[in-house]
Amino acid sequence: MNQISTFKKLLLHVCCGPCAMFPLRELLKDGSDVTLFFYNPNIHPRIEWKRRFDNAQRVAEHYQVPMIVNEWSDSTKWRMREGDGDKRCLFCYETRLTRLVQEAMESGFDAVSSTLLVSPYQKREMILDVGSKVANDTGIVFVPFDWRGGFYEGQKMAREIGLYRQKYCGCIVSLETSSFYEKVAREHEQLALSECLNCGVRFDS
Repeated sequence: MNQISTFKKLLLHVCCGPCAMFPLRELLKDGSDVTLFFYNPNIHPRIEWKRRFDNAQRVAEHYQVPMIVNEWSDSTKWRMREGDGDKRCLFCYETRLTRLVQEAMESGFDAVSSTLLVSPYQKREMILDVGSKVANDTGIVFVPFDWRGGFYEGQKMAREIGLYRQKYCGCIVSLETSSFYEKVAREHEQLALSECLNCGVRFDS
């Protein structure tokens, strides 16, 4: 993976902890200067966002790399696109990768990529097309890494350090169509109750 020789500082969008394990190991092994960027406004409900953020933070600490975080925001835009099929996914990729490139420009990075590129379940060609378009004429390089061969190894690495491995992509539509919906909904209720009891903070759904 010699693509890192084409840039100095990489801002890596991280969708979740498990998907970051293999890409980060490979990047750091090759000497890349990498910072994580956690921006996933698609994730619903908020308790799930916090769950994935906590795991991404654990990965950042595990590899001792910095992470920039954009807080959770209203995810109703994904509900509005419930019947849009692939267009909803396109909107999701455009939303996250556009903000990634903006952050890279503002913070002095010369390249970006995403841990979405490790998953065989994501729409790779759509991600590459969006990444190339949003980075075009910005001076930022979108690096089209192909980490799919390390997906299952990354999942194993995640299990070894006890990371939560989610059962749906992230948005409300993907949750409601998941075969794990009832199990995940119960987990969310338990987590929300625990948050209320421990610190008085309620994570609304």
